[in-house]
Amino acid sequence: MRNFINKWVPIIGMLLMASGALAADVSMSIEPKLISMLDRAILKVTYTDTDGEAIDIPEVDGLSIDYQGPSRQYRMVNFKTTSTVTHSYLVTPKKVGEFTIGPVTATYKGGSKELSAALKVIPASDDSGAQQISELMFSEIATEREAPCVSEPFELTLKVFIRDGVQTTGGFNIVGGTPDQGLDGEINWEIINRGRTERNGSIYNVYTVKATVTTITAGTFRFQPQVQLNVVVPRQDHRSYPGDPFFGDLWGRQETRRIILDCNELQVKVRPVPMAGRPESFTGGIGRFDFDASVGPDEVTAGEPVTVKMRIVGRGNLTQITPPKLPESPDYKLYEVRSVPSQQPNEVRFEQVLIPKSEAVTNIPPIAFSYFNTQTSDFRTIKKGPFPISVAPMPQQTAQVISTSPTLLQQETKILGRDIVYLKPAPEQWRYADDVPWYLTTLFRTLMAVPAGLLILLSGFAARRSRLSNNVALARRQKAPGAARKQVALAEQALRKNDAAAFHEALWNALAEYFGHRLNLAPGEISAPAVVRAFEPEAAALEALFSKVEERRYGLQTGDVSSDEMKQLLRELTALLKKCERVKLK
Repeated sequence: MRNFINKWVPIIGMLLMASGALAADVSMSIEPKLISMLDRAILKVTYTDTDGEAIDIPEVDGLSIDYQGPSRQYRMVNFKTTSTVTHSYLVTPKKVGEFTIGPVTATYKGGSKELSAALKVIPASDDSGAQQISELMFSEIATEREAPCVSEPFELTLKVFIRDGVQTTGGFNIVGGTPDQGLDGEINWEIINRGRTERNGSIYNVYTVKATVTTITAGTFRFQPQVQLNVVVPRQDHRSYPGDPFFGDLWGRQETRRIILDCNELQVKVRPVPMAGRPESFTGGIGRFDFDASVGPDEVTAGEPVTVKMRIVGRGNLTQITPPKLPESPDYKLYEVRSVPSQQPNEVRFEQVLIPKSEAVTNIPPIAFSYFNTQTSDFRTIKKGPFPISVAPMPQQTAQVISTSPTLLQQETKILGRDIVYLKPAPEQWRYADDVPWYLTTLFRTLMAVPAGLLILLSGFAARRSRLSNNVALARRQKAPGAARKQVALAEQALRKNDAAAFHEALWNALAEYFGHRLNLAPGEISAPAVVRAFEPEAAALEALFSKVEERRYGLQTGDVSSDEMKQLLRELTALLKKCERVKLK
């Protein structure tokens, strides 16, 4: 008997273990499969006769799935033991619809399996308990502009009503419910007011949020945002006491639920801007605006800049307006319009620089600004100007004459002697025969040569000053490098202070000082074409440098200039001036 037990019991045990291994499995289930927005479902992943880890459930749009933890259970039926490990997930609906969770792969000892589960969430109208939500909490959206134009901003007003006594946590979120295309940027909601009101005999807390919307195309746009908030509700199955799912609970057990509020659909018909009657001076302004312009200074010398300042104020698409421009004219040089920051709301500012070429310019032409008035549905044009100015002629070059040095005084040589010469004068002191007299020493001869050297230097200096005083062009040529270095030093000082305006002004002065002295030009005659003609080997680099410095000097380049860009521009200028210094002028 003992031999039988020792022989067959291990074999039977191995067979039972093998049969248990063959029964290992994994499954997924969800209960209940049909819920409303007030309910939740439990998703279970169950491993039978094997161990398994919790799996990552993929995100499902419209559902919130949160892991709750594992549980283990053992059962014995007909001397057969079955073990299960169950991982539970809490499923909370965010919107109605039919959802599929998975497929997801679960791996266990002995194999793997793809799992999935289906869940249906019914709308609020199909659930008596859920119908009460729309009476307790709801939202409404509206707009004052029923038919705005393309590019015209209009406001959306969303009001969130929550009955007094309903407990919420964490505020609320506004998601979705906006057109996918045709809007200029994203919609940013902002809470502007919180108050209380009465409706149908009940008191509600009202949150008012607004957003400004601009469209880039015409057509019908539909808005129905989803307001999501967390509400504290009882966990018990019977949800009414005394008839509301959010007031009271027999056992006092509560939980937080995410609710999506009902909201009406708002349709906004956006009109296109008509082509008929559109003036040439229309630059895209849509709304209601006022326009003003000024010119300064009104007394300048030919070659000096004049700034035209423009200001547009009103309600509409201010940020999308192209600034009005002055007409082209051969009498002045016109630069591009640049935007100027404004501290005032509902206002934009622009500036345009022009340089009169001669005293023939007596006024600046009028400037026209046209826009489409959305209130009267027609185009309006506002003109400002002409602007009288006084332009003085360009002054002639007044060369600085270097004064000549005074006439050098001729040194008077006096010969001193004696009336009586002794044949054998007595020596003042006795010396050795090989002593060298002091007037024959190297030191004495060197000291005697110093006055002659100084005389030669003074003569050369006097001759140079005389030559420069009689040759103004040569004198200015000698001053060119020093004048440029002085302005470059000022530019480096402005760069250390990060003063872009002073930096670019110093660069322009360096160019004007150097080439003005080098070419013997008057201040009003210094221009890129004149310099390029004289320095043909560096023509391309000079033209590019003049253009870049001039644009940044008058602020015609859009965007801020970084410190690295200013350093690079300074290096380009100094390198180019060194190259021009080696160019021999004809």
